[in-house]
Amino acid sequence: MGWKAERHGRYSVRSAYRLCVTELIDSSYLWRPGYWSGIWNLKVPSKVKNLIWRMCRGCLLTRIRLLDKGVVCPTNCVSCDSDHEDLLHVFFDCPFSIQVWNRTGLWGSVQHALSHTASVTDAIFCLLENLSVELSQRLSTVLWSLWKHRNIRVWDNVTETSAVVVDRARNMVTDWQLVNPLDVRASTPPPQHASAVPPGASTSHHHARILWQPPMPGRYKCNIDAAFSSHHNRTGIGICVRDSEGIFVLARTIIYPCTVSVDVGEALGLHSALQWLSDMQMDSVDFETDSKLTVDVFLATRNDLYEFGCIISSCRSLFRNLYSNSRVEFVRRQANAVAHALARAATSSASPAIYFDIPTCIETILINEML
Repeated sequence: MGWKAERHGRYSVRSAYRLCVTELIDSSYLWRPGYWSGIWNLKVPSKVKNLIWRMCRGCLLTRIRLLDKGVVCPTNCVSCDSDHEDLLHVFFDCPFSIQVWNRTGLWGSVQHALSHTASVTDAIFCLLENLSVELSQRLSTVLWSLWKHRNIRVWDNVTETSAVVVDRARNMVTDWQLVNPLDVRASTPPPQHASAVPPGASTSHHHARILWQPPMPGRYKCNIDAAFSSHHNRTGIGICVRDSEGIFVLARTIIYPCTVSVDVGEALGLHSALQWLSDMQMDSVDFETDSKLTVDVFLATRNDLYEFGCIISSCRSLFRNLYSNSRVEFVRRQANAVAHALARAATSSASPAIYFDIPTCIETILINEML
């Protein structure tokens, strides 16, 4: 006699459990339609997936949910004057949550999903099905950070700003990517270019890599990044230019005296780099940013009336009118370390700066990337 639940005929606890759930026990009432695989395939920490699963299963303990279970507790939102703290309110309807979503650049997508679905669960499934990997990461970690903010307010009576909530989500994605480089590589498609590669030039070096790669001979590479400091209420832009041998050419830091959304900050970085290098009369430049959304929208033809879209439209105009042999490309964060260090330094600097010699904040990184 063999065990029919396994093809090899040997008994296993896993197959016995599967047999009980699917055939011997009526568990149909537990099944709910939805894009559940989209949750478990997210490129985020497990605790974020668990939170979103609980949201979509209706078992996240908001105050209204506690009341439904017979727990006597207040039902007001801890972040505003609403007296109805349910899933929709905590994550999407609360003025504080809306402020957070506006900072992430996802509010338009969230509004569209909510207006075309019947529940929070359906809206989340809709977003996960339609957003890119990068944006799905941002969506899910912001949801987790909003719930973290709510719990800190309830249990510790600590008030956070929307910038802190967004920073926590952003740092979670960055930390996860650093310890899961293989997953990052698998989910990152080869970058596209804003202009055709010169005939005969190899394109193999344009594919996503962990390490920074020098440009082809005769070209420059300009790395760009944005950083955000809620403590100093600043957005910093870092720009670094190197030649085909990896030798430092120029660098610049720019400071905006406010914190903007991630997308707007990255778009401002690209715009600043395009404007600056055109003023320097440079061409044959490979512009690299670790914001895939910025690159994707830059390469697209559609126009957007929101602030982010207007900045990207201006970038396209600069690029089209001032550059003839350059391109804009996506690169992973690990290969954009120099620009990131400059941007971080900018958020705590007294003033913007242009560097003709290597600044100390990137000296070690430059040396390591030339080895």
